[in-house]
Order: sequence, then C-alpha cells, then structure tokens
Amino acid sequence: MDNQRAYQRLCHLLNGKNRFLIASHQKPDADTLGASTALAHWLIKQSKEVTLFCKDLPGRQHAYLDHYFEIQNQPEVFNKEYEAVIILDSSSLEYCGISELMAHLPPGYLTINIDHHATNTNFADFNLVDKEAGSTSEIIGSFFEYNRLDIDSAMATSIMAGILSDTSYFSNAAANAANLNLTGKLIAGGARTTEIAQSLLKNKDAKTLRLWGVALSRLKINRRLNMAVTYLKAEDLRHAGADAGATEGISNFLGGTCGETEIIMILTETDDNHIKGSIRSVKTDISKIAQAVGGGGHKLASGFKIQGKILETAQGIKII
Repeated sequence: MDNQRAYQRLCHLLNGKNRFLIASHQKPDADTLGASTALAHWLIKQSKEVTLFCKDLPGRQHAYLDHYFEIQNQPEVFNKEYEAVIILDSSSLEYCGISELMAHLPPGYLTINIDHHATNTNFADFNLVDKEAGSTSEIIGSFFEYNRLDIDSAMATSIMAGILSDTSYFSNAAANAANLNLTGKLIAGGARTTEIAQSLLKNKDAKTLRLWGVALSRLKINRRLNMAVTYLKAEDLRHAGADAGATEGISNFLGGTCGETEIIMILTETDDNHIKGSIRSVKTDISKIAQAVGGGGHKLASGFKIQGKILETAQGIKII
C-alpha cells in the first residue's frame, strides 16, 4: 500500500472509531512520545476517548509535551474495551513491551501499526510502515498534512520533538528533504522549539552525567571489528542513584562524537538479569546484528535485549 492510500485509509479508520488505546514503546524516547501525544491530541479534539499507555513511564524531560501526564503504565489499562489499539514506533508487539498484555484485552478491537523501523513485522490489522521516513513522528505529521487536518501548536511541538530526536537535529542518516520541509511548517505552526531544545539537549542531571562518565571511562576500541564498545552494570546505576532512563542517549552521543570506528555499541545490565544493547553505525547495516539476537531497529540504529549478566575479566568482558 502506498503512503497516500494508507493516509486515506487511516483517516477513514480513525474517524469510524471512538475508543482508542495508544501504546508507546518501552523505554520511550521523544519519537514514540511525540507521535503518540500528537495523534492523541488530534483524536481528543475530534471528541474521541483516548487512553495513552507506556510500559515504562517517560522521564520528566518530556513533561513539556501535551498529554504527558495522562500516560499510564498500569497493566489494568488492558482490561478495558477499545475499538482500536494503535501501536506507535514499534517494530513488533514485543519491542513495544505489550505482547503479553494484549491477551487481556476484550475482543473486538482493530490493531493499527504506525512505524518507520526497517525490521517492522507488519503485525497489525492495518499497517502504515514507511521505512524511508526519518521518524514515526514524521509519518504522523505527513498523515495530518496529506488529509489537510489542522496541526495546532501542541501537535506541532510533539511532531517536531520526534523528528529532531530521531535525526539528532538533522545530523544523521535519518535526515531527509521530507522531514526538513515538514519541520519548517511545524515552526510556522507554533512548535515550541525552545522547550524541545531544553528537553533534548539540556536534560542531564549530575547523576546521569556521572553515570555517563563511567561508560566513557570503559570505552574500548576493537580494530578488527571496527567497533567501539562500552558497558554499564546494574550496580553502576544503583551507585550513581540513577534509573534506566539515565542511559538514554549515550549511544547517540558516542555515535556522533567517536570518529575512530564505524560501529558503536553500549551494553547495559538490568535488574532482571537481562542486558540491553544499543548499536549505532555510520554506514554498516547493524539491524541484522540486532535481529540475530531477537532485536531490531534501523540499518544505522538498532537495539536488542538478551538474558544474562556482564562478567568483567582480565581479557575484557563476557556475557554469562
């Protein structure tokens, strides 16, 4: 299905439903939140009933987004009846973190999948997956624009936050003519650019910076693999007094500043005996690496989660 037909079909589906559940992916970033809050805002303006869900509540740096305080993480949300469940910025239900929760939903709902990840599995009843888009927020903005739907300041702010986050302020491969053109219209439409910049660029407290210092101090270069690798153990987060959200952005930072290698990878232990991996690349397709261990993402930005712990040895680290 081409994008224009998909935009038309999506508009028809949304207009025909009244009760919506919108799910952002776990460990949320500005793109999944921007897309979710922009779409929720428009639906609410159409007098629709909307519930926003995210398995992990977003960090306070995102509080400038309209509807931020309406996002819930209680599993009981999935006991209610909905006419449509919209999953945003997630290549699969597992990536979103709701695969098991979906089983608790009363029957009779339509699933809608809106995403830009190259590894998306087209898992929904209706799939709008644009792998050429720089962000899911860009897709939402293009949907509004194509259907000539009014984008107010709140929606413009949410969409622009997602675009700027996933393109790293137009400094990575996700930047393209379409999202640059759309951004100009969002600014004209009242996007609150100062608040976005404050959230995306000036959002690190002392605890987070100390934790980043630990990760940077452990950075090792593997010349054979042309890869820079670092890691954080669960005890590092506890010692710094930081939560898992404090690690958000380290891989993007290293990917944008470390010029010695083509690939960057950071491994982070969680308290439930898992390791989350975040990979960034200049030109190598790393989505295949992530897929090989059950993850996914984009060609130049992917992630995964595996069971295990990080063991430090004299020769380096290994997963046990």
